[in-house]
Amino acid sequence: MTATSALTTRPVERWTPPDLDLAGVLEKLQRWQPFDGSAFLDDVEILLEGVPAEEQVEDFAERLRGYSMLLVDIALAHAAPQDDTTSRLIAQARVVRCEEVPGGFWRAVGLLRRMALALDALHEHLVAIRCMKEAV
Repeated sequence: MTATSALTTRPVERWTPPDLDLAGVLEKLQRWQPFDGSAFLDDVEILLEGVPAEEQVEDFAERLRGYSMLLVDIALAHAAPQDDTTSRLIAQARVVRCEEVPGGFWRAVGLLRRMALALDALHEHLVAIRCMKEAV
């Protein structure tokens, strides 16, 4: 192929699109779940004001880990960790997210409550610094 301008004529390479993994991008888009503030607050309320059923412990742990990843991503996307409070809350959310659910029902409930408290504090802080809107 030859490119022509008023000054010169020179050979140029034909443009080819970048090698994108479009199937991978589509898969990520299909798996993406937006942050559901109402569901988050409902889960936090159940864990802090009551006791979940024993068969729900793993489900709560999985959901809280998902909320943790979303809240941390929101904080990082808004460059919020530049202040010490946000950095501390992000670190707490990451620590409790990585903990394994312990054996024994009451120990597991204790972990879920620690997770809920850490995530609720991060959520409230992100609302206060206007990284996200308050969930109702």
